Amino acid sequence: MQYSHLFTWLLRRWTKPPQSSVTEEQNLPEVELDITLADLYARERAPGKDERIALVLSFTSSEVAPTSAVARNTKFLYQENTFNTTPEDASTKRRKEIQHTMAIKYLSLTPRRDAFAAGNMPVILFDLENSEESATARSRQEVENIRSTLKAQQRPEILFFPGPSQIATKANRIELLAVKAAIDEIEGSPVTLDLETHYFLNSKAALSTSGLPSPKSVLLELDGFSTDARSCCITCRQADDNRSIPKSCTGARGEWLKSRIAHTMSQISSQQLPFVLKCQQTFGGGGTWVVSTPSELSDLKATLSTLTLPKLYSRINSSNAHLKPATLILSEMIRDPIGDWGLSFFVSRAGECTFLAVTHQVIASRKAWIGSTITYIEQDRLKAKFTPIMQQIGAWLHSYGYYGPCGADILETAPADSDSYGRSMNIVDLNVRIPGSLLLGFMRGHFSERRGLHEASLFSLSVKMAREAFIVHFPDLLREGEIVIVSWYEDVDTGVSFGVLIIGARNRPELEKRIMMVKKFGSEIRI
Repeated sequence: MQYSHLFTWLLRRWTKPPQSSVTEEQNLPEVELDITLADLYARERAPGKDERIALVLSFTSSEVAPTSAVARNTKFLYQENTFNTTPEDASTKRRKEIQHTMAIKYLSLTPRRDAFAAGNMPVILFDLENSEESATARSRQEVENIRSTLKAQQRPEILFFPGPSQIATKANRIELLAVKAAIDEIEGSPVTLDLETHYFLNSKAALSTSGLPSPKSVLLELDGFSTDARSCCITCRQADDNRSIPKSCTGARGEWLKSRIAHTMSQISSQQLPFVLKCQQTFGGGGTWVVSTPSELSDLKATLSTLTLPKLYSRINSSNAHLKPATLILSEMIRDPIGDWGLSFFVSRAGECTFLAVTHQVIASRKAWIGSTITYIEQDRLKAKFTPIMQQIGAWLHSYGYYGPCGADILETAPADSDSYGRSMNIVDLNVRIPGSLLLGFMRGHFSERRGLHEASLFSLSVKMAREAFIVHFPDLLREGEIVIVSWYEDVDTGVSFGVLIIGARNRPELEKRIMMVKKFGSEIRI
């Protein structure tokens, strides 16, 4: 590569995207948030100290590396959907498809959604690998298009890097990184909370042993880990990926794996139906099974014994065994809930909690979050109702030194049906990070107070058109601020775009009508 071309390539990859005013060009209204994450982080800043905290909103898979610059996690294991469903002998073509999907979801669509809530603070994003340099430039421009719809004082400072190991903290005067998820390559960088502690707080076992109101659970813990591949059979020594125990292993590792899986299967088989089984670290409904019938139990055991557990148990070693990433959590099923709530709040360094919102969860297949709805005129009442449990969670998080955003998934039952402890609120999941529904709580003023839109919904979809074409289909709703695009990524190789939208309406019937109208143009996706 000649020096002039190298300079051009570096300039495109390392500089911020060009500035433009899409608000003026497409006549979209300026979005003013009620509050931002920057505001919340700054509330307890020491007098005279301008502490620079940067948000790292991307996530990497434990199954595949999203890009050549973003390695897959091998220490901090996450059991998202692809980890649990992808066979070890998946073809190269299939793994490339998974890699592409993961990159769009975890490096682009979700981080860009969360960046919309950041406010005036640094936000670190990682570039996707594209077949053409122009595609990278267009991708960055899409980020700027969305950013430009925010009020000028609330626009995040976007910093692009190829991957976690290239984050230049000193050059950008960044003192601390606030991560959404524990990433192997960030360990050792200055962070708001030690990554091992952050990983623990997001574990299902942490919730079940926290003393917080949650379903009764039993922990199925893995005893030890296998020997090193180099000390096993010739098959293990010659394997391309010595982190996994080959099916054809004839040595001690294979025997160890078979015995541990058999023990776990025995424990699960003895559990009375119905129950919920969760892996230790999950995302987007992956690693969660709701089991009500013998048929569902049979399907679960087949998946665990052939896909999930061989892979998961193989990847436990001396670097991560103390984190217990292979623990499974068997929980009682909460019967006949009268409310499926998403509580969002912010924990300060002093342990004080700021209520942000309570939303209704939209769940697919009884386990996967695909979006949320909010009723703004109910927020004051819901704040009073959920403040006690919010403060309980906040005190527990504060005891571990955590400060930042948090989300809690809560199932409510009728008082007469409360559990043996007399509780009608059960925390079924705790997301010690930016929850997916956070933005709904930041836009009460935009929708309800200034436009009379008291209902709103946040969801994601894929469409076979560019953002500009999508705007043409809904010009009035977008230009009146009744639909807000908070994230967008166009896959130039396929012509498919992925977006995150917030739709407002005057009442629930109108909201449902508008959602259906938009979904006619694409397919709903979960992120």
